[in-house]
Amino acid sequence: MPYVLGIDAGTCRTSAALCRQTGSTWGEPEAVPLGDRAPTVPTVVYFAPDGTVVVGDAAERHAATDPTNAARDFARRIGDEVPLMIGREVCTAETLTAVLIAWVVKEVSAAEGQSPKHVVITHPAGWGNHRKRLLHTALRQTSLDDLTLLPEPVAISENHAAAHDVPPGTALGVYDLGATGLATSVVRRSPIGTFEVLSTAESVDSNGGNSFDDAVFDYVRSGTGTIDMADPDAWLKLARLRGECVAAKEFLSAGNEVTVHDVTLTRAAFDDMIRTSVQAGIEELLRIIRPAADLDTVVVAGGCARIPLVGDLVRAEVPGRAFVAPEPEIACARGAAIVASRVTPIPQAAPLPVISSDEPPQRPSTEIEPLDLPAPRSPMRMLAGKPKLTGGITALVLAAGVGLTFYLRGEEPAKHAPVPGVVAPAVNNSKATPQAPPNPESANAKPGPGNPSSLNNAPKTGEDGR
Repeated sequence: MPYVLGIDAGTCRTSAALCRQTGSTWGEPEAVPLGDRAPTVPTVVYFAPDGTVVVGDAAERHAATDPTNAARDFARRIGDEVPLMIGREVCTAETLTAVLIAWVVKEVSAAEGQSPKHVVITHPAGWGNHRKRLLHTALRQTSLDDLTLLPEPVAISENHAAAHDVPPGTALGVYDLGATGLATSVVRRSPIGTFEVLSTAESVDSNGGNSFDDAVFDYVRSGTGTIDMADPDAWLKLARLRGECVAAKEFLSAGNEVTVHDVTLTRAAFDDMIRTSVQAGIEELLRIIRPAADLDTVVVAGGCARIPLVGDLVRAEVPGRAFVAPEPEIACARGAAIVASRVTPIPQAAPLPVISSDEPPQRPSTEIEPLDLPAPRSPMRMLAGKPKLTGGITALVLAAGVGLTFYLRGEEPAKHAPVPGVVAPAVNNSKATPQAPPNPESANAKPGPGNPSSLNNAPKTGEDGR
């Protein structure tokens, strides 16, 4: 089934969504399960010793034991003239991002059985033409040409407008709290239904999900004691401990208490750890949205929007106008898929002609294509294979011939050649005229074979002729 694809290559996590063709329209956006246990995957690329490139969850596992051959946090470095060193290879940030996006397209294409009709990729709102051109060039080298780049706040607004009425001219505030920091923007809906960015800003402080993970990690380490760095497995143990702390943070988005290595962490304690950082981000949001007097709603998105404290503080500062997007970690990818469906037309089937009742029906075409007929067969050849029918027809023909012969001859008696000395018997014909008695004068006629009277004058045989 044809589909379009939206991809959000974030600093820490990458997500994707698609819209399938449903008849003559595109359907609702659906999240694509990229990860092993989550719809998103880590934005990590790993160069294996055998020359292969590993992406996502598998790359994250390899990076835990071989961090020098793994690349992280490269998506936001596009445009930086300083390349990244991965093992012994030098790579640019746009090349690594293109490898990541190409992997996502390949995975989705394999799952769907075909390539997407169009791909929309999100990027930070502050990017200029130079960074977008670098990413376009790197993507073209991976054979990805049919794609569109879209600002992240526009994608988040499109996802919000798909479920809520946003009239033309309405302004929205976007609070996007991700792994590395906060991005705040103000967008306005145009008369044609699209969104344009009016203002945007990204925080320079580390007040995103990574800083929250660091706070939990320090809290757990202080309760379990330090890890001996002289241990050969020290880095592996630290990586595992940090992974458990990240999982604990995510669990506290729905639960109230979690235990990591015999250290109990409550949601209240976690909120106290991050409150100052979240409040600083909200101050940045208020500074951005204050000039927009006609602001309708503030949309809260990003992976950290699942933290209950974030939504509570935004609602407190913007009462009645804050809205936390459902599944906020994939809101950007959903919006990108919606835009992809909007810019990709579906071929329409040709409509059937409508015939008016007053219009006479059209005369069908009389052009008939000649058929390849078999060679003509003689009647005898046709009957050769039917002996029973042949005998019956033969008898019928003979009978008809005999009957026709008698019909043509009528009642004429059969004529036989005269035999000398034998008198032909008289034919008793009731319709014949009575013959007159013989004329006496005929006795003087000379007897001969043709005169019957000569038979009476012939010498008699038998007793009288002895």
